[in-house]
Amino acid sequence: MKSGKQNISGKWIADLLRSQIRQPSERRVGIEIERIGMWDDFSPLQYSDEKLKNGQVRSGAATLLTQLSKKHQWPTINNSQGRPLGLTTNIGKVSLEPGSQVELSTDPYLDLITIKNKVDAFEKSVSEISNPWGLSWIGLGVNPLNKVSEIELIPSTRYEIMDKYFGQTGSLGTSMMRRTSSVQINLDYTSEEEAIEMLRVSLLVAPISYALFANSPFSEGKETGYQSFRGKIWQDTDPNRTGLLPESFEPEFTFDDYADYLWHEPLMFVQDSKTQYLAGKGLNLIEISDGKLSGVSCSDENQLNSMRELFCEARIKLGYVEVRSIDGLLPDYRYAASSFWLGILYSPSARKEVFKLLGNLSAADRQELFNKSLVSGLSATQGNTNISHVAQTLVEIAESELKSRGFGEEILLDPLKENLKTKNNPASLLMNRFKSEWNSDIKKVIEQTRQ
Repeated sequence: MKSGKQNISGKWIADLLRSQIRQPSERRVGIEIERIGMWDDFSPLQYSDEKLKNGQVRSGAATLLTQLSKKHQWPTINNSQGRPLGLTTNIGKVSLEPGSQVELSTDPYLDLITIKNKVDAFEKSVSEISNPWGLSWIGLGVNPLNKVSEIELIPSTRYEIMDKYFGQTGSLGTSMMRRTSSVQINLDYTSEEEAIEMLRVSLLVAPISYALFANSPFSEGKETGYQSFRGKIWQDTDPNRTGLLPESFEPEFTFDDYADYLWHEPLMFVQDSKTQYLAGKGLNLIEISDGKLSGVSCSDENQLNSMRELFCEARIKLGYVEVRSIDGLLPDYRYAASSFWLGILYSPSARKEVFKLLGNLSAADRQELFNKSLVSGLSATQGNTNISHVAQTLVEIAESELKSRGFGEEILLDPLKENLKTKNNPASLLMNRFKSEWNSDIKKVIEQTRQ
């Protein structure tokens, strides 16, 4: 990687990241929850209303947003044609992912118990509208039945550009957009050094996270051979912006290096002087600064876009590190994942223990462990590294750190602790029942994971 320390091109991003450093007393936590909507007849939630063969009209995601807005006086977030793509609620932002997955990004709060209570209330308000329709929400990381071709892309210029771009960069990029869901954890940094350490720990622990929270073993009605097929989908989306970011493990890696990395990243979309989205044509910020994309400059917004377009298993955002190695989950597992990561990343001693357990792995070893975790979950090993052993140790450390915080968040780890007794995760539990009592009927999986 070219050193950003000699390249002033990334200075604005690096300085912006530094300006967002939190004081320890300001440190908060936020989570992002994506949910897949599915009808009682196992067809997917679409963006637009659908007219059925019997003449009835089935509401789409746009109508859901409109009704939530009217009921709760939440302002809608619209596209340039005035069609709803999101909401501003009293606890955070609601947005639609490309395949009408509904995402709630919470505001930052002091503790996870508060977040759980607020999210539970929000989801109850959604269910009060969607349940009478015959629409429910599937707690899985990949739509287990419907094909890409069956799912409408929402009316977003940005997503239209991304959909076309990913159709050229990987075999599963369009699946990522329309069929996947995840849980993401956002945790504040209190210094530049801590941000880099949190990023590295997040990437080191990513295989463990997948092993613990894999929840996508099915696709198009069949087993995939992966406990986290969502993780495999991301691997085959675009190698330029996904994965374990080995560059971050280079000695003395700083915000300058991170910013420089972003300046060299091929861009899918950019914005012109009127903030209209245009195809980036795979050009990076350096090439754009040289005038290679007519009508587009290296504006603040386009530098921010470079940050938004990086989809590694963890990434640094403005004031926080975002953890991305978690499949979509039912609520109990969702909060177990959040508490696990909170306990690990907000504790200097826990982060130190991660480096003792995993810090000696080479980049190739880390990648191999990651690959195996997607397939085998807690049964995966790489050399002397046994994922189930590392997972058990980290859960114990997280529990200790959560107890010391004093919010009672450690109780949220209980489903995780129970699974570790039998070396299971959500995916393996579903797969066991799929093969035995459900006679390989994917509809039984869907029924079991409806929220």
